[in-house]
Amino acid sequence: MLVLATGGVASAQDRIEISRGADKVVLGSCVPSLKAVNNTATVVDYLEVGLRFTLKSGDVRTLEFRSRYRDGVERPIPPGMTADLTVQLDLSQPLGVDCPDIVAVTVTDAICEVAGKPCTGVIAVDTGRR
Repeated sequence: MLVLATGGVASAQDRIEISRGADKVVLGSCVPSLKAVNNTATVVDYLEVGLRFTLKSGDVRTLEFRSRYRDGVERPIPPGMTADLTVQLDLSQPLGVDCPDIVAVTVTDAICEVAGKPCTGVIAVDTGRR
């Protein structure tokens, strides 16, 4: 699997395209989200993307965005379909800042599984804000 971090639009053919979804504020802390589009010919069983957020204060926080709980109810992503990747707030430390305080976002990791095995192919992540 190849992870391609982009600042703009990447070709969507035969890859999993991930982009920023809408940010929301929960209990005073920004909670970003991601959207994943499965442009492959296979059903994706599990998808996780780690992002590192640099804040105005200079602090850095890392969040993992998942298609489901690792050992939870399965939520497969069929070919051509879109899924939300969310931060599981019970498993993560919040960013602790308002959304405009995020100044940079970088990809730290990506995990993709099909039938219990790692995905082959490309995951393209656009970290730009929507």
